[in-house]
Amino acid sequence: MWLRSTDVPWLIVLDDVDDLGEMAGLWPEGDAGRSLVTTRRRDAALLRPGVRVVTVGVFTADEAVGYLAERLAPHSPGGTVHHGEAMAALATALGCFPLALSQAAAFVIDTGTDLPSYLGLLGDERESLAGLLPSSSPADEHGGTVTGTLQLALTRAQSLAPPGTAAALLELISLLAPDGIPEAVLLGPAARAWTDGGRHAAGAANGTAPGPAGRHALLALRALHRLSLVTHREPGGTALVEAHSLVQRATRDGLPAARRAGACAAAADALEEVWSAPDCAPATAALLHRCAESLLSHAGDRLWSDAGMHPLLRRLGPHLAGLGCHEAARATAQALAGRAELHLRPGHRDLLVLRAQLAQAEGDLGNTADAVRLLTRLRGEAVDGLGPLDPDTLSIRLHEARWRMESGLITDALADFVHLAAEARTVLPADDPLVTAAEEHTALCRGLSGDAVGARDAYAALARVLERGPGPLHPSTLRVLCDLSRWIGETGDVRTAVETYRRAVDGLDRVLGPLHHDTLIARHNLAYWHGTAGDLGLAIEQFTTAAQDASRALGAEHPTTLTYRANLAFWRGAAGETDVAVEHLGLLHRTAERVFGPDHPRSLRIRQQRAELLHRAGDHGTAVAGLAAVLTDMERVQGARHPRTLETARMLADWTAQRAAAP
Repeated sequence: MWLRSTDVPWLIVLDDVDDLGEMAGLWPEGDAGRSLVTTRRRDAALLRPGVRVVTVGVFTADEAVGYLAERLAPHSPGGTVHHGEAMAALATALGCFPLALSQAAAFVIDTGTDLPSYLGLLGDERESLAGLLPSSSPADEHGGTVTGTLQLALTRAQSLAPPGTAAALLELISLLAPDGIPEAVLLGPAARAWTDGGRHAAGAANGTAPGPAGRHALLALRALHRLSLVTHREPGGTALVEAHSLVQRATRDGLPAARRAGACAAAADALEEVWSAPDCAPATAALLHRCAESLLSHAGDRLWSDAGMHPLLRRLGPHLAGLGCHEAARATAQALAGRAELHLRPGHRDLLVLRAQLAQAEGDLGNTADAVRLLTRLRGEAVDGLGPLDPDTLSIRLHEARWRMESGLITDALADFVHLAAEARTVLPADDPLVTAAEEHTALCRGLSGDAVGARDAYAALARVLERGPGPLHPSTLRVLCDLSRWIGETGDVRTAVETYRRAVDGLDRVLGPLHHDTLIARHNLAYWHGTAGDLGLAIEQFTTAAQDASRALGAEHPTTLTYRANLAFWRGAAGETDVAVEHLGLLHRTAERVFGPDHPRSLRIRQQRAELLHRAGDHGTAVAGLAAVLTDMERVQGARHPRTLETARMLADWTAQRAAAP
């Protein structure tokens, strides 16, 4: 009553309100004053007329380091100095969470531990978070601990959701990427079977969560959000869930071994369920890959058994390869294959698949002969162990033929692809990705063997099939449209090639985004055909954009980026900037040799382009000598029948003939 009637200014602070429902009828009111309430809650009750909500997050990185520097300065153990790098690392490890930083600083001071040693303990999940942030090392004027505070919040969250669901959902979240878990992973049937304890595992028939299990899972997620244990948001596209790394660590610490194994399996099932959907968007796949990496780091051997590895693990290497990250794809396949050798018998299908992924990565990195050799051996093992028409055997055969084609054995590869496509159609649906890939490579081989019209017609037919099936804006359809554009151009219809490429680029930009590897390739190829059409200014502008985008997306020294930078230099030379272009190609060649080695296809191609520009500039002697040297290396590395080797041989023969005919 007094607050409503007085004109004396007043301020009432209600700190750490745990249950907003208990404030019903008790909210201070009066024109002369204000109330300040602190709470972890994010309930609708906060959204009242006249109420302003101010979200208080964690420290910034600079604030966290500044706090640690001030807190630890008087207590350097043994007179040593806590270096800024170590304080920054600790701030990152604790997610700049003020309470955790305060307790960690107190632990370091009380025990005399230096920061590198403490960071080592913090990174070892065999150490409990409660032991590293103990109540015996109190926070600055704060009676609680990190783990105690989080446990109180979880207890309250569980009271807001069906029994057991909030804690079970947080167990799954604790194993996944902290900065973005697609909502569908946590609300799908696989996750619901875990969070609801199997009571309503079936849920809705279509997996869209209107049934009891779906409602229970959503209530649990919103309860965790209301208590600030997670953040559930929609950033304009995929609905995401985020969690602080300390919330995740504390949750994992409390998982008994058997429970942790079950949670790992459920999390893997949930990721695979979303990733395997035909309409899984590339942006979602990128989030799923981050979540899978996080899960793998916490699961240990829990995704392996004598029966095989979890299907999710098959997706990691191909996902990276599809983005053009071939070094990472090789490292992933190598690590998983090493793990597989510990768990699986020789000849097991999962071991064969991982070794095939490793061989493909070798080919993508320029080791074509090694890729063919490894895949040929694996194909024999797969035929013997799995049978010639097993899908995994067919996949190995596809990639073996692919790298045989890349090595220049076009006729042999064409026969392999025709045979493979026919056999695959007897055991797989017509729109299966493996069947489509075999038909794509059949068309490509026709073109590489000199039948540009046959390649164009085959790609056009395949594009029509995909437009009727997955649809005109499906990534597979757009990739085939890019291939069709190339062979339209190779038949001499350059203008139609440009228009078709432009449609493909617009579609890929819309569906996959401007920095996706497929979009980068399509934009680069569109620039090439603009140059071929004589639009050199537009070609150089588009090559410049493609090179800049590739550098942003992949890095300045990625093979794709170096390819685009080299082609940009070449077309500038073709437009008249010969001296600058030749110098630039020389610099790029040294970079390619340093990063990839002198025998990498990119290194050889740059030498070829440099020789061609020198010849155009009139330095015929230097150009011929340079091209002859690179041809010798191409024959040694790629083989005499490789398309690039044949192209170089024809160019050298033309130059030699021109010199012989000159007066």
